[in-house]
Amino acid sequence: MEKKSYDDLYDALEHCKVDSEEEFELYKEMVAICEDGIKDFRDDLEDDGARGFMPLEVDHYAAPMDNLSRIYMKRGEHDKALHLLEQVMPMYRILEIFEKKYTYQRCYALKAMAECLDKLGRDNMAILCKYELKHLQQEVLESRENAGSCFK
Repeated sequence: MEKKSYDDLYDALEHCKVDSEEEFELYKEMVAICEDGIKDFRDDLEDDGARGFMPLEVDHYAAPMDNLSRIYMKRGEHDKALHLLEQVMPMYRILEIFEKKYTYQRCYALKAMAECLDKLGRDNMAILCKYELKHLQQEVLESRENAGSCFK
């Protein structure tokens, strides 16, 4: 059987039922592709961008990992969700540098990460995530809204 491309898998997602086993399997395949892309991105960073990797392309890797983490959370597999969220967080931070709207994505991921850490009994790290989330919400997002920023 021929290996599907990221675009093929993305298109297939539109035709499957939300919260289905098919959706779960599609996201797992997408994440496998994403892990290769992340390696290429890291290599590009080490070479000072010699490969011409565009930072906004990182969203193609972050989104499926983030979505799969939520599926794992619903299934009670918080360790697997946390592993994915740990990979997603730096990607959202990189994206946030270029597009302020990614602050919201980082907030959602931080909230999920704190929940996973709580469930896994890693209280100190959960507190750190909750503190960072509070900071982002109060000092970053609220200040943008109060300033009438176009980056809401």
